[in-house]
Amino acid sequence: MGKTCQICGKNSGIYPLCTTHLKWKEEGKVVKCLHCGKWHLTDNPCSCKKTLKYTELPTEGFEICVSCGEKTKGYAFCKNCWNKYTEAEMLSILNNQQQEKKQDQKAIKTETEKEFFDVSKEQNKVVVIDENNKAKCITCGKHTDGLLFCPNCYHNYKNKELLFKITNCSNVELLDVDYEGRYTCKDGHIVKSKSERDIDNYLFEHGISHAYERELPYGATDKEVLHPDFYLPHYLGENKHVYIEHWGYNENNIQYTKTKKFKMPIYEKLKVTLICTYEKTDMGKIETVLDRKLNKQFIKENKINFEDTTN
Repeated sequence: MGKTCQICGKNSGIYPLCTTHLKWKEEGKVVKCLHCGKWHLTDNPCSCKKTLKYTELPTEGFEICVSCGEKTKGYAFCKNCWNKYTEAEMLSILNNQQQEKKQDQKAIKTETEKEFFDVSKEQNKVVVIDENNKAKCITCGKHTDGLLFCPNCYHNYKNKELLFKITNCSNVELLDVDYEGRYTCKDGHIVKSKSERDIDNYLFEHGISHAYERELPYGATDKEVLHPDFYLPHYLGENKHVYIEHWGYNENNIQYTKTKKFKMPIYEKLKVTLICTYEKTDMGKIETVLDRKLNKQFIKENKINFEDTTN
């Protein structure tokens, strides 16, 4: 079995680096840690996180001269600089550069964190796109180079499905930054939103047996299944199961509308006992809402309970 690349984990044959990172090594983008011997990106500290202070000049681990930037074959200094400086001067240059690099990385991290928290404060506010200046991030309003997202928001949301409300063709509001995320509940369930987490935690804290997104078949093929948000087995008695469907932001989301219009007739046809909860009206007081909606005296069997017929 071959080795795996120490940078990305891909198969690298007999080498410690894959083809891509071997090329990066030649370009000086990858270096070898002299403490642990592992390769890492030049711009990132080694995972061993040890601070290195050189007491002698290294003969490996470098691809470019730390003084002038010329290519080397493992040495920290090229031949010209080797002849130009004394050994003490080269050690001083090398150690000073390491310290400056560490300080720069710390400064970059601090600035990045500051920018992130600044952006977080601006989330869920309306961004007004000016017809004469469309270079604004649609989530936070910061300047971009004509793109929809600034680098920060792109990094935060690139793997998420977001919900926006657009009015007057220019006002853009991010409705739910938590949609399609990963949230761990008190019982260990992984759910997609904070609202689902709150519902799951309620069920757990009240000792109500439940499963998250358990399959509910409605047809003859494997693809004909629904995934209600929560399944409460035998909640109303032997084989009298209850399902909970939590509906998020509605009239502003086409996909939401399509999903609801598709699911509801199937629930009615299957005669399942369904309880509906809603992001807009329920989540601000979810404890009280679930106390009422999960009260067995108020639940109609084989019916859709608490359906909002206005949407």
